Amino acid sequence: MSRRKPAFTPISVPANQPSPCKPLHGVTVIVPVKGHPVLIDDAIASVQREIEAGTVQRLIVVNDGCEYAETMDSLTAWQALLGTKMRVLNCTNAGLSAARNRGIAAALKADPQLDAVFLLDADNMLVRGAGAAMQSLLESRPKADWFYPDFDFFGQNGHYVTDRDYDLLFHAQINLCEAGSLIRRRVLDAGIRFDEGMRRGYEDWDFWLSAAQAGFRGHSAARPLLLYRKRPVSMLSNSHDADSELRRHLETKHAWLFNTPKLLALEAARFPRFAVIEGQAGATRLLTDPGQRRDISLDELERQIMAHFAEPFANHAPAYLVLLRDGVWARLAEKRMLHSFLWNAERRWSRAGSRPQFDLFHLNASESGHHVQNDLGNTDRMADGVVIDLQALRDLMTGTGDQMLRRIDQAPSEFQVKSWGFALEGMTPLEPKTASAPELLRLLLLRLSRSRFRAALGQRWEWREQGGAVDRATAPLIPRRMTAGGVVFPMLKQPGQRDIGFVLPIFDFGGVEKVVASMARELQKNGCRCHLFVVSDRPIHPDGWALQAFATVSWMPDPSAIDWTGTEFLGTAEPSWGNAEEKADLIGLLSGMDVVINAHSGALHKVADLLRRRGVTMIDHEHLLERSHYGRSYGPPKLALAYEYAYDLILTCSDALRRWMHSHGIPREKLMSVVNAPGYPLPHGARDQIERRGERSVDKPLRVLFMGRLDPQKGVHRLSTIFHSLALRVPDIRLTIAGGSVVDEGGADFSFPRGTRMLGPVRGAEALTRLLLDTDIMVLPSHYEGLPLSILEAQRCGVVVIATDVGAMEEAIQHGITGFILPEDDCEESFTQQILRLDADRPLLARISGDADRMARDWSLAIAPLLVWLNRTEVGPAADDTGTEEFDMYRSIL
Repeated sequence: MSRRKPAFTPISVPANQPSPCKPLHGVTVIVPVKGHPVLIDDAIASVQREIEAGTVQRLIVVNDGCEYAETMDSLTAWQALLGTKMRVLNCTNAGLSAARNRGIAAALKADPQLDAVFLLDADNMLVRGAGAAMQSLLESRPKADWFYPDFDFFGQNGHYVTDRDYDLLFHAQINLCEAGSLIRRRVLDAGIRFDEGMRRGYEDWDFWLSAAQAGFRGHSAARPLLLYRKRPVSMLSNSHDADSELRRHLETKHAWLFNTPKLLALEAARFPRFAVIEGQAGATRLLTDPGQRRDISLDELERQIMAHFAEPFANHAPAYLVLLRDGVWARLAEKRMLHSFLWNAERRWSRAGSRPQFDLFHLNASESGHHVQNDLGNTDRMADGVVIDLQALRDLMTGTGDQMLRRIDQAPSEFQVKSWGFALEGMTPLEPKTASAPELLRLLLLRLSRSRFRAALGQRWEWREQGGAVDRATAPLIPRRMTAGGVVFPMLKQPGQRDIGFVLPIFDFGGVEKVVASMARELQKNGCRCHLFVVSDRPIHPDGWALQAFATVSWMPDPSAIDWTGTEFLGTAEPSWGNAEEKADLIGLLSGMDVVINAHSGALHKVADLLRRRGVTMIDHEHLLERSHYGRSYGPPKLALAYEYAYDLILTCSDALRRWMHSHGIPREKLMSVVNAPGYPLPHGARDQIERRGERSVDKPLRVLFMGRLDPQKGVHRLSTIFHSLALRVPDIRLTIAGGSVVDEGGADFSFPRGTRMLGPVRGAEALTRLLLDTDIMVLPSHYEGLPLSILEAQRCGVVVIATDVGAMEEAIQHGITGFILPEDDCEESFTQQILRLDADRPLLARISGDADRMARDWSLAIAPLLVWLNRTEVGPAADDTGTEEFDMYRSIL
């Protein structure tokens, strides 16, 4: 074989280069080659220059089956020139990853004193002095595991700076580190290698993420170590063409990193999302999760903001500024709505059709329930909160004169604003004389517009382009990649604690809400952290105890989530809700949960499978199959049949509903009954009063109660007939109705006897218990039911229940032992006759009352099977699949 003279003449170390005073680190350069028989001369010559300078010890060239004879000629000539300083490995073609791995193996074997390797592509070159720079990096940064360079291109011109401060969050967004980096031996000794199955690109990104998973971290070289030959088309540009496919592979392989909780934790650690200024105390809270914050001075906030404006890819400032009137934070925290406030504030900015100059927030007291108000307009009341992002802040600061800024706190505002608010039940009113949020914003803007740092905004601080560095303001967008672009709920995981989210379309005073609150209470007792999510703009009613078990209470206030005008399945309509942004945001709201339990939210069905693919354990909880006026069944269980595939487990409130769902196609192993128990905890002292029920004189008039909604489902027309009949036959009987207004007022053709006590809705554990302790018999002449909580609550208090034979009544009532179940046909007369018999036979009434009390259910027992299932099921952020086309469609929002 002929020998070829190298194109570059060997050079000597310049006479003025000082000799190292310390022992040099052993550095080996590895160059894979295939298809570059001429360009390899430039690469080797640049390495030979550093070898001659004494700063690089060895060169290993891996011939990856190059088909050009010229390549072999060149390598043979260079081998003859460099001797033992160079080794050539001639291999069959196996791809770039395999070639690098072979070079690494050879370097480790050849030099026991090896400290680091540098990977150089065959079409690139080391910069002059690269070896000395490597020695300096290894010496000065002993804790850094690899060093990645800046970029200077030739061919196509370009000069890019990389991130000066390595951060794993940004490495999940882009590949911060060029393959041509300096890697310490300890990384290689840990077994970190290139994935030889990745032959389309991003194998270097995968290598660095594998090193990071093992606990290693990179550090910026803060200078170019190589000259990068930039061409219009290259292997890297082809990788960018396949970006979506390659990213999916990385996200699946590195699920330890590519999950919402991990990325959110990385963001919170160094790049807090919100800066909260409350009142005029002069301090700022930096935070992502309200539960974890760091306080800084306004001077420091000013410095951060101005530094970011001057050099955004090197300096961080919080993406959103939140200014609050004194007391707002404490009141939101008391109601556990801080997370909801921040999530909705960010979502409003992200989804605004036309960007406002700032977003106003109002906090009010409410007499009944918590309310969210999506659009309050440009009110004439000074706002209690203002939310603004960094770009809008800069626009106001630089584009508005002092006189205009001085009018920023006028109401209604002269600026382009949006406005929203919360109204909280039981809230102590805010002190109106404290500084409003617009006043605080005005003071901040005047401060920034006159800042001593303002001159820095006109300077350019880095001559290289941003290139491989990341704008710090984009930090909140990185966790969104895992949520199809949805705004991520700002809540960090707690070690060893399982987060369980309950999702409902409304949270009023119904049975479903009581069941959810009771389950949350039991799960909290067993170490879980529970969260309530209401997917609609309907009020949330706390009912004293109902919200106590929830660590956070949140709205996704989309009215269309409960409009039920969408497509039908088996006669049951879905909500029309569900465009790409809405779905993405619901994923973002819930993807930090370990478990999500859906209690009749039609909207959640539409993203349940996507959440499950992201590693969230999905559970559906069904309560009631409704019946139309014509006797046709419909309701949430029908929709659950359509989305069964998206859930790991389906809970039912009764065995009867479980059997129905199994008969309609749900696998038996996927169904579990969590049979209802009383819907609220007994108040202190109630047990003693229940045990004294028998002391009431048998001569006292009988007390009969109906408790429930006054609507057709509950048999309100039947109830009218029963009460009229009883009033005629037992004049001294006491009749009571506790329930809301009639649903079908237009068709109301019934009445109740004079003297019937109409209490309206009775709410709260104490009031309900007093009512039931003052009752002998409760009637429920319903047309259809699930397993009503009112029956279980009444039985626990010793009330004898008489009900129609519908739903799962037999699971709550043993006929003739703990109550009575009567056929629907002609039930009005049957109810009347049964009540008359009990009135005449008070010992029988007392016996059934006592048996009903003793057989009352308990939620700790009801929830036990679910706890066993959860403890046997691995829940967490790991994903089993991220590659659906639908997920990519939603992700495109980002």
